Amino acid sequence: MAILVTGADGLVGSALQRELGEGHVYHTKREVDLLDKKKTLDYIDYHVRHNNVDTIINCAAKVGGVQANMKNNREFFLQNFVLNNNVIEASFRSDLPNFINLLSTCIFPDEQYVTYPLTADQINQGPPHESNHGYAYAKRLAGYETSIINSVLRKNWVSVIPTNVYGTHDNFNLEEGHMVPAMIYRAFLAKQSGERMLIWGDGSPLRQIIYSDDLAKLILWSIENWKGNQPFMAINPHEHSILRIASEICNSFDIKSDDLVFDSTKPRGQQRKPAVTNAPDDFAFTLLEDGIEQTIKWFMENYPNIRN
Repeated sequence: MAILVTGADGLVGSALQRELGEGHVYHTKREVDLLDKKKTLDYIDYHVRHNNVDTIINCAAKVGGVQANMKNNREFFLQNFVLNNNVIEASFRSDLPNFINLLSTCIFPDEQYVTYPLTADQINQGPPHESNHGYAYAKRLAGYETSIINSVLRKNWVSVIPTNVYGTHDNFNLEEGHMVPAMIYRAFLAKQSGERMLIWGDGSPLRQIIYSDDLAKLILWSIENWKGNQPFMAINPHEHSILRIASEICNSFDIKSDDLVFDSTKPRGQQRKPAVTNAPDDFAFTLLEDGIEQTIKWFMENYPNIRN
């Protein structure tokens, strides 16, 4: 039997390709636009019938950093809602035994409504942070739909909630990319120009970040091993300050601490939002410095042919 990965040329999808290898189906937008319902239904039906697909891992999404979400909350909601609903309905019609739905910790309520560390049973305790409520609500709805269908089919339909993901094949856009890839690109440009390295906010917020290859391994582990009724929390439990993350990136470009400048006019997001992990106790997470080193190595090898 085979696995179909949607969004297979993206950050998480490409990591799953590296883990799975040949013999599976890797969807990209060039093959079919998942916003088109009929094409999505036909595409998934074809691969279920002709390529023995019994599992779908839904990684396709419209994603972006804090600033991109704040500017385009309606667009982030509509595109993700339509895309997720099309993939889920197609998978339901095909009676798939395994469906993995990729969510995000941004679906959790704003900090005033929760206690830390975040646990899956707190998702419904309040609205998400206003900076990305469009994307967060679309992802919440996909999680609810996955859970409802799981209760109907009585099959292995699971939502996976990772924390901030980084790695190769990311979107390095300076304004709309996530924190780590945008920082890498800014450091690269700062080194080239001899200018100082800009960091959004004051560097103090804490984040749990997970290397994309680690997330791919945990997703595949969850297919066979996660039996809980709640979503699977694919979290690297270690917290790092944004300043620490920036410093690791700057070290790779030989940028000194005196060359860092903080921009308090830029959005900083929540101060911290630690979450529990459901990863097995013996899972070996990639160290921050190793993951950043590998990501920068890929960036340098592929520049300027990167997403930005």
